[in-house]
Amino acid sequence: MKKGACRRWIAAGLAAVLLAGPVTMAPVQADTHREFEYDVDTPWTTDDLQEMLDYALYWVGKIDYASAQNGTDPHNKRFEELYEGGSTDCSWFVYHVLFRFGLLNKFVHSYEWGNNPSKYPGAYNIGTDLNKAVAGDILCTGEGTKSQNSHVLIYLGDGQVVECASGKGGVVTGSAPHHIRQIVHFACIPTHDSPKGVDTE
Repeated sequence: MKKGACRRWIAAGLAAVLLAGPVTMAPVQADTHREFEYDVDTPWTTDDLQEMLDYALYWVGKIDYASAQNGTDPHNKRFEELYEGGSTDCSWFVYHVLFRFGLLNKFVHSYEWGNNPSKYPGAYNIGTDLNKAVAGDILCTGEGTKSQNSHVLIYLGDGQVVECASGKGGVVTGSAPHHIRQIVHFACIPTHDSPKGVDTE
């Protein structure tokens, strides 16, 4: 191909891209996850649980915080599927992780968690004692009445959590909060009482 023709071909291609408008980024997913059927009556193995926690941890440093409460989500996109460079809030982050692994079939606001968890299949309150919590539990803080004064986090075990938090740069890990309003546990998540070395699926 002659140089002049090549330049015209490249220019035409660039023009077509520019006229097409901005490119929408496809959701980026952790390549290690696998989806579960929505069945909280079937207990998981500890491998299943770790897979969910790994998926949540995959987004650390990749998702910013955005909320309608503080005006950082003007286009109301925090509910969209997670993708690198995207943004969400604490409630939607927890929802996306749990929904992908079959624990939720609808969105739950931060202030709703812990108020009546029996309406979420397989979930129940286990109090406020962090010593009773196991990895995968949902920690609730705040007043539990309004989204702007409530927060939810995913417990990783050993006093650590993963969360999407305002003022912390989005999805981060850290120490569990001292003042817990409620801890929500799903019946299918292995607990300290689960038989070791037994396939519970």
